[in-house]
This record gives sequence, structure tokens and C-alpha cells, in this order.
Amino acid sequence: MSHQTFWKPEKKPKQKKAYSRLEQRKKDKKPVPEWKKDILSHHQSRPNTKERGEFPKDVIAELIADSNGICECCKAAEATTTHHVYPRGRKGRGVKTNGLRLCWPCHDRIQTNEELLQFWISAFRDKYGDHFWFDEQDWEEYNRKQAARKRVEDEKKERLESIKPVMELLTTAAGRSLKVKEVRLLEAMDEKQICVFENMLNDILGASAKQQVPFGYGYFDD
Repeated sequence: MSHQTFWKPEKKPKQKKAYSRLEQRKKDKKPVPEWKKDILSHHQSRPNTKERGEFPKDVIAELIADSNGICECCKAAEATTTHHVYPRGRKGRGVKTNGLRLCWPCHDRIQTNEELLQFWISAFRDKYGDHFWFDEQDWEEYNRKQAARKRVEDEKKERLESIKPVMELLTTAAGRSLKVKEVRLLEAMDEKQICVFENMLNDILGASAKQQVPFGYGYFDD
């Protein structure tokens, strides 16, 4: 019997879609609301870290005028460079209080000598105060952190005042001052828990005081 081949329909090549996967996934952008457009129109982008490290032309001009064009290190050569007293690599900004006009040799010497670098940092700290290299953004962030730290300290102080009566009751009951971990345990309680705990302590101390009164004390015969 001869071999028979069964008939199969011809395969038609699939037509590739005209759009790519990225185009398929791409969604239509939602229109920006009018109120948001108004906010974005008034928004001003802040300078990046690199830009904040550069000395503006007006700052350089002021430094040149203050130094009379003479190197502020050797006091002899012409000042041709503006040095970051607190280095840019350590987030020293391009502000006047962080600028020092130098000649190239003095600039190179300070850059490669950590002891000399620290000398000028110390001198500028004495002259302009701590964080003399800060710009406006640095001060905003610093003041914000200081305010947040103060709020935490005030809340902690207020919390200690609120649990002070309970601490005094516990000190009286234990006959000693409370340990740090015991105070922290009280601080972790909320107001409702503190109130319940305080009432319990008052009941315990009251019952203890009654037990210590001698029998018949306070009663008089007619």
C-alpha cells in the first residue's frame, strides 16, 4: 500500500500590527486642570547642587573689591582665583562668606594641604559664625530641622509634665526614684492608659494606708 499524505490547509502569514508595544501601552495624557496650570506657571525651579556651588559674577566682583585684587593668603601676588573655603565637595556653596581670593600657587597649596584648609575654615568660622558656607536653601532646611527638633522637645516636655503625678505616686510606692526604662514605659502610654493607671495607684496606696492604721484608732469611748 502506497504512502498517502493527508491534505493540510495552507498557512497564511500573520500580518504584523503597525504599532509597537510601547505605542500600544501608551495612554492618553489627562488634561491638566486650570487650577494646577496657574500653580505651575508661578512655580520657579530651584538651582541644583552644582549651580549652588558656583560663585555668581556679582559675588566675585564684591570679593575682588574687598581684596583689592591681592591674594588674601600670601598678601603679595595678584589674586586670580576664587577659592571655596569650605570645599564644594563637602557642600560648600558659592556665597560671599565662603569665598577667598587667591593666587594660583596659594590656591593649589590650600587645596592639597588639609591642615592649611582647616586653618582657613576655622578663621572663617570665627569671622562669620558656624555654617558660614550655607546659602538660602541650606538655611531654610536648617531652620526647618531646628523647628522640628524643638517641637519634639516641647512635646516630650509636655508629656513629662502630664505623667508627673503618676511618676510621683510610683516613687512614693516604690520608695525610690524611677529608672529610665520605667519612665520610658510611662511615656509610651496614652492619656487614657495613664488615667487608668493613676486611679489604680491611688486605690492601691489608699488601701495600703488603711491597712497600716491600728485597730480602734480614731474611735473614742463615750
